[in-house]
Amino acid sequence: MAHPRWLSVCLPLVALASISATTLSCGAGTAVRPGASTVVGPAEAGPRACKPGDLADCTAQCGKHHAGSCVHLGLMYEGGRGVARDEVRAAGLYKEACDTGEAHGCSDLGFMYEIGRAVGKDEARAVALYRQACNGGEAHGCGNLGFMYETGNGVEKDEARAVALYKQACDGGEAHACGNLGFLYETGQGIGKDDARAAALYGQACDGGEAHGCGNLGFLYETGNGVEKDGARAVALYKQACEGGDAHGCGNLGFMYEAGNGVGKDDARAAALYKQACDGGHASGCTSLSRLRLAETPR
Repeated sequence: MAHPRWLSVCLPLVALASISATTLSCGAGTAVRPGASTVVGPAEAGPRACKPGDLADCTAQCGKHHAGSCVHLGLMYEGGRGVARDEVRAAGLYKEACDTGEAHGCSDLGFMYEIGRAVGKDEARAVALYRQACNGGEAHGCGNLGFMYETGNGVEKDEARAVALYKQACDGGEAHACGNLGFLYETGQGIGKDDARAAALYGQACDGGEAHGCGNLGFLYETGNGVEKDGARAVALYKQACEGGDAHGCGNLGFMYEAGNGVGKDDARAAALYKQACDGGHASGCTSLSRLRLAETPR
């Protein structure tokens, strides 16, 4: 079974708020960006952090040049939350925040340049913005910069540099980066292969709410690489990954049901999981579903 791969480029798919970092995950509707301070004091003349999700408050505070509030406002425009979706406006707000030293704004703007959303695609510009965010202490920016070095997008490929950046991001609480670092340890890219270290990092990612980390850890338990082989534990982790929106986890869980590995054999359940994986864009899930249906067809 192919190893489920996940990439830190998914980090900024949902807009990023500012100030205090939490975690984030890939996939529509599942991501959580670092949240700005929600403390709103009595009305005052000077700028302050706006109440997240409050369009009027965030507009007012951004108008007073509170950079974090501009990021919150950009968040709302980018996602169409409480206001008509306007990605061009969001990019402008992220730029305004970045230009005044708000690292989260730099990271979000970098992602827009990376994928060409509301601005012309420019991976070199994305790299520069991710670097600015990372240098400003923003863990997501470090993780995204690591991905650019890992893949060679917008910068010369350098897996050792990617390792260092993923470690910096992981140490800063970025669960995605922990998982990506685990993958490099597992595959020996940019650092010595170490399955036990990979397992620990996948566990850290999973504990941080990163579904793909749960799925990758499940794979290690299924195969017994870096951990003691445990089919039941693999099943539990694949289930956690699948419920968290990881199509690979659904497909791998389907395989466990089909094979009766760590769980009672159940072809109907396997088929349902393969379909879920297929619907989620996992090609192997589509292939497995077709194979299973073909095997059940009377001849």
